[in-house]
Parts: sequence; structure tokens; C-alpha cells
Amino acid sequence: MSAILRSTATWKWALLVLMLVAAVFAARMFPLLEWVKSFAQWAEQLGTVGALVYGVVFGIVSMLMLPSIPFTIVAGFAFGMVKGVISIMLGIAIGASLGFLFARYAARGVIAQKIASNPRFNTIDRAIAKDGWKIVGLLRMCPVPFGITNYLYGLTAIEFWRYMGATLVGMLPGCVAFVYVGAFGKDTLDGPRQPIQYVLGGLTLVALIGVTWMLGRIARRAAGTEFE
Repeated sequence: MSAILRSTATWKWALLVLMLVAAVFAARMFPLLEWVKSFAQWAEQLGTVGALVYGVVFGIVSMLMLPSIPFTIVAGFAFGMVKGVISIMLGIAIGASLGFLFARYAARGVIAQKIASNPRFNTIDRAIAKDGWKIVGLLRMCPVPFGITNYLYGLTAIEFWRYMGATLVGMLPGCVAFVYVGAFGKDTLDGPRQPIQYVLGGLTLVALIGVTWMLGRIARRAAGTEFE
């Protein structure tokens, strides 16, 4: 299972690099930054309501299995750290619960038939049957796609509330890190600052991403041990 997690991690980091390249290309071809700034101004006018609405929309969109990192960064840019984290965690709760409940009660037969022969799912299913909440929490810290796993967990035997608790705890570090990316970007664009502020902000950003990466590595190793 550790090999599966390593290959998934490699795939997700490659996807992240591809997304960054695509973002740079889009920024050159389209007024992407202006669009994000306009959205941030609109969100600022709505205040807390805007953050909550964004969280609900993000939760629903996550069911389409789109990458969650861009939405998280934009939340930080538009709402700042506190509201951004609240917004994204609300979206995570909505997306995780909807995907789980849909798979368990509405489409269990169809989805189960499609993935029953998948060795990755069978390995995860056996591990969750043994130690459910711990495995879910560890996998949520690993670079495993958020959207599709919501459906997969719905096919396992884990209890809903244990699944939700493990999901929220496991997703929080990554949420904080990428919301900070957006918030730091917004602060940088708002106007000139003292060099020390850029240095401190950059160090904080590197530290957050580094801690998130280390947690992912630790969780991946722990999950690999649990699966063996």
C-alpha cells in the first residue's frame, strides 16, 4: 500500500506543478489577476455571508472531483485567513458528507460494481474495516484526491460521524497552508510593505507548506504501515 500512496503522491505533485504552469499561462493570456481581484472586492462587500456562500459552492463543486487547491487559494485571497479557513472547512464538510452519503445510499450498487475489482480500493476497504477513523485521518493528510475518496469511503463500513471527524482533522493542515498562500498573495498585491514584512510572510508561508508536507509524509508512512 505504501507504493500506492507514493505513486499517488507523485501524481498529485505533478498535477500541482501542471496547475501552476497553467495558471501562469492563463495569467498571460487572460486578465486572470483582475478577475480574482474583482471577485475579492465583491466578496469583501458580502463579508461573512460571502465566505459562507463560497464554502457551500465549493462543497457542491467538489462532488465534480475538480482540484480543490485553486479554490482554497482563492478563498485566502478573497476572505483572508480566518474567514478563508472557515469557508473552505465548511466546503470540505459539505463535499465530504454529500459524496459519502451519495455513495452509501444512492449509488452504492453502481459504484461498487465499477470499483469492486480495484486493488487499491480493496486494500483501503480492508484497512478501514480494521481501524476506520485512523486510516481516514491519515489518508486525508496524504496527497490523495479529495473528491473521489469521498465516494470511496461511502462504500466502506466506517460510521459517518467517525468519517467526518477524521476528515475535518486530517484536512485542516493543508487547508490552513493553502489559504495562507492566497492571503499572503493578497497582502503582497495590496501595496508596498517593509522588506522585513515580505521576509516574515515568506518564511511563514514556507514553514506552513513545509509542515503540511512533513505531516503528509508521516501520515503516508503511517498509513503504509497500517495497510501492511
